[in-house]
This record gives sequence, C-alpha cells and structure tokens, in this order.
Amino acid sequence: MYEIFYGLKEKPFEITPDPDFFFSSENHKEGLANLKYAIKEGKSFTVLTGEVGSGKTILIRKLLNQLNGVARTSYIFNPIMNRTDFLEFICKDLGMDIPDGLSDGKLVAALHEFLLQCYEKREKVFLIVDEAQAMDPDLLDLIRMLTNLETSKSKLLNVILMGQPELTDILNTERFKPLKQRVTVRFDLKPLNREETGQYILFRIKKAKSRDLRIFDKGSIDEIYKYSRGIPRLINVVCDNALLTGFSRGAKRLNRGVIKDVVSELDVTNKPESRAKLHPAMAFLIAAIVVMGIVWGYYSGILKTLGEMIHG
Repeated sequence: MYEIFYGLKEKPFEITPDPDFFFSSENHKEGLANLKYAIKEGKSFTVLTGEVGSGKTILIRKLLNQLNGVARTSYIFNPIMNRTDFLEFICKDLGMDIPDGLSDGKLVAALHEFLLQCYEKREKVFLIVDEAQAMDPDLLDLIRMLTNLETSKSKLLNVILMGQPELTDILNTERFKPLKQRVTVRFDLKPLNREETGQYILFRIKKAKSRDLRIFDKGSIDEIYKYSRGIPRLINVVCDNALLTGFSRGAKRLNRGVIKDVVSELDVTNKPESRAKLHPAMAFLIAAIVVMGIVWGYYSGILKTLGEMIHG
C-alpha cells in the first residue's frame, strides 16, 4: 500500500525470517559464526538462546542457506508433539524411507542404522530444534538419549537447540544436568544497541530498493529504539506501522511524533481498558466504604431532621 509512496520495491519490515534481510550486527555475526563452527567441527551439542523476536530463527535460516551440502539437517520449528511424532518427523526430514506405524523403539533403531550409514559416508547429521523452551520434558530426555548414538570416536547425531532464555533455566534444573553437561557450544543472542537500530532500519530500507534513505529521521529512530529496546521483531512492527501511518498522512519524513502515535496504538498495555484490575479484597473494601458513606449520609439526614423537629 505504501511502497509506491516511499519509492520501495517491496515491504522492508516484514516479520517473516527472510535470510535475504539478515542484518549482521556484531552479536548476530558472532552467533552465526558459532553455529558455523558447530557445524564444521561436528560439535555434538549447541545451545542458542535469545529474547522473543531477537532474530534466532532468521539466524538459523541464514545458516541453512549457507551449508551447501556440508551436513544433513532436520529442522523442527515447532516441537509441540509427542515422542512418536517427533521421531517420525526427524526420520522423514532426513530423507529416510520408513513405513507408518513403527513403534518408538523401531524408529530409534532405524534412525541409528541410517546415522551409521551417514557416518561411513562421512556425512554429518544435525538435529535443529527451534522454540526448544516449549518442549515437553520427555522430548528433552529423548534428545539426550539420541545423543548417546555414537561410535567409539564420534557422535552420530549432533544437536542445536534454540530457545528463549527460559531454556537456560530448564537446562539448569537437576533433571537436565546430564544434558547441560553435554553442551559444547553456547551463545546468547543480544538485542541491538541504539546505533545498530539505526543501521538496521537503514539496511532494511536499502534492501527494499528505496530511492529515499532518509524516511526515518533521528528523533524517530530514538523513539523506535526506546520502544523496541533493540528487538528486531518489534523494530519491524513499529516501522511497518509507521510507514502506513506516514502514508495516510502524506508524510515523506517520519518523525518522533509519528512513532509516538504508532506506539500508543500498538502498546495496548497503556490503554485504560487493559489496566490491572483491583484485587478482589481491595475492591470489596472500597465498595464497603462507599456503602457506609451512603448509609451514614442517609441516617445523618434523618437525625438532623428529627433534631430540628424537637428544637422547633
């Protein structure tokens, strides 16, 4: 809708994890380097964490685009499934030809045989799980068991777990201490700083082939950073809505005021209807005080009238 108005060939701030729009901040570049190192060296267990919207998925998509046959991968982007479905997905995603209805034990046996064949051909195999903090604990136990598939010299299945910071808390529990001890590469993806936020916005506008690189002024970028705290997904949401708002107002330059208006619409937590409700006990106390006030006012009026009649 606003692309022609701003001279854009495409929308620059879509929230889909398009590897072509991967922005190499120092931290994201380091995260990608850690993942490449894990793949190249066949590191058995890698954990990548980061806040919601920090760019974990686009990072892994960028990695997958650059593998060029270096390794076989099974990428699970939604790990909410049971053990059987989980094993079947891995097998089929790796290209295994398996019949339907196999038991968990037979699926693991078939996977083991396949991994041994890959090892003989010197093919590395990686299981990549996104949103790993949402996994059922039994599946994490299953992953630990799958990492036991090995030869005397090498692990047959390498694992990359990606998730929100809660994943670290899960791995720190007593139950998953054996799993945590197997982590060989660990990286935490950080938000962008103020300078990188401006660079990120400019990078995306350039990628969208804009004829005008000054759509967002300094004040607007300051406000975007203040709201987003450098989280790329939030930056995208604010910028996309700001472009739409600017288009509707005929504004070629987007300033701090436009961003504030957009944020006030997006940040529903600041609206009166979404304010926290009173605790029930407090609400009862306030209601009781109001009622007592009404009753006292009523009876004080009667007493005043009676007094006037007596003294009248």
